[in-house]
Formats: sequence, C-alpha cells, structure tokens
Amino acid sequence: MIDQQDSRYTSKRITINGNSLRYLDWGSEGKPHLVCLHGHTGQAHIWEEFAEAMSEHYHVLALDQRGHGESEWADDGYARDRFVDDVAAFVDALGLEKFVLAGLSMGGWHSMLYTAEHADRVERIIMVDIGPEPSQEATAPARPPTPMEFGSVEDAIAWAREGNPWASDDRLASDMNDKLKDAGNGNVTWKADTKLFNTPLPDMTDPGLIGRYWNALETIPCPILEVRGAESPLVSDDVLDRMKAWSKALTSMDIPDAGHVVTVDKPYEFIEATRAFLGVPAAEAA
Repeated sequence: MIDQQDSRYTSKRITINGNSLRYLDWGSEGKPHLVCLHGHTGQAHIWEEFAEAMSEHYHVLALDQRGHGESEWADDGYARDRFVDDVAAFVDALGLEKFVLAGLSMGGWHSMLYTAEHADRVERIIMVDIGPEPSQEATAPARPPTPMEFGSVEDAIAWAREGNPWASDDRLASDMNDKLKDAGNGNVTWKADTKLFNTPLPDMTDPGLIGRYWNALETIPCPILEVRGAESPLVSDDVLDRMKAWSKALTSMDIPDAGHVVTVDKPYEFIEATRAFLGVPAAEAA
C-alpha cells in the first residue's frame, strides 16, 4: 500500500508478521535490489542520500523496522529474532530472490543473522559501524539516559548536538525531525517505541548472542564491507582484525570525522566509500 509520495521515493506500507511496517522505495524496476536496515531507535531516512545515489544502479528499499519510525509498535516484542523474521518475511513478500543488504548498527546484526540462514539470497553486505561484539570502551557508561520528551524540536536538536559534533546542522536537524512526533501535550517525543530506550542491549554483553554473531560471520560466504565511523568507539581495531580473520570475504573502510551513524554524519563520504564495493562508478564531476 502506498503511504505517501516524494519526488525522490515512495513511502509504502506492508503488513509483516502482524505489524504494519513502513518502507521507502526508490523504485528502479529491473535493477538489482538493495535493502537498507537502520539502527536501534533509528529510522529509514538515514539512508536518503545513499539510496538516491544508488537508485541509478539499484532498486533501493529502506525499511522502518518494527517499533521504529513510521512502523507499528510490536505487541510481540523486540527480541533479535523477531526483527530477523521480519526481514525474511519482507523480502519474501516483495519477491526478492537476490539482493544486497546494508545494515547500520542493529541493522548489521540483523543482516548477519539473516544471511547466515539465507546465504543463497544475499549477494553482498555493507555493515556500518557494527561487529559481533563491542569494544570495551563502547560498553562503559556513557551519556545520561535519553529524555523521552523535549519542549520543542529545537531543544531535541540541541540535545543531539551535544553527542554529535560531526553531522552538518541541516542533516542533524533532518534526522531529528524524522525521529520525532507530537507528544500531544505541547512537547515532542520519539516515534520509536518507548520500550526501546534506556534499556541496555543484550547484544553488547550476552555471550549467547555474541557467539551467534561470530558464528554467522564465519559462515557467510558473500563479500562484506565494514564501514566504521573513525570517531566511533564501537568497533575496535582488535575486533575488526578478528572479523577479518574469521571472514576472508570481509574488507573495511573508515570514514574520517564520523561517529556511529555514518550515513547521517558523512552521507556523501559514505556514498563514495561504498561505490567500488557495489560496482557503482564514481560520480561525474559537476
């Protein structure tokens, strides 16, 4: 079902595993498919610049995963396998036999787990600033709890800027506007399910989940590109070296002056960093 139209893409809805999910479609019929998965508490618009650039060569689909963005909050929860089941049902519903996966943070975990079970379907993976386990620095206590409401969008942007000196003013504002909605009391609040905030992710500490990610990485046969934000502490050099030892198909690139959400912090540098891996020629000079 078409939700709304934009000059660059179409916003559509689909019911997957009992939940209404929104996805953005940069339709390029007849071209190979590229499926993009955002990170925890994020939303599909983080891929806009990348998707637009790649839409000349790929049919790009960016999914708002359950409980995120414009998708429905899920009554059956947010265990990692529920997300992976959604990815499987989504690509099946759209009839995607072969496709490329791009997953940022949590989306990278989902990409690994899905591909480990469907290796014949995924041609290559871009994993953005995520690995099977975090660095020690990333598991240390960091910022105070995320506020659930802000007095205005401007207040929310100012809060986001405190932890992100890298994104441009316009891109940071756009990202926050895409994450927020009217709280109904004069304030703004998050579109993502409130259950997703201020609760430690088990993936950061649970040996069972971490082991599954390492096992998945070892068994995935397709090429993998790990793109790190150079200012992000999440994927340490040690973890990256181990990833390359476990997967001979994995290569990596770092994006300078970018934090964790690389596609927001440095969207055009991310595009250029991934072109060769995706077989997309460099942009022509203006």
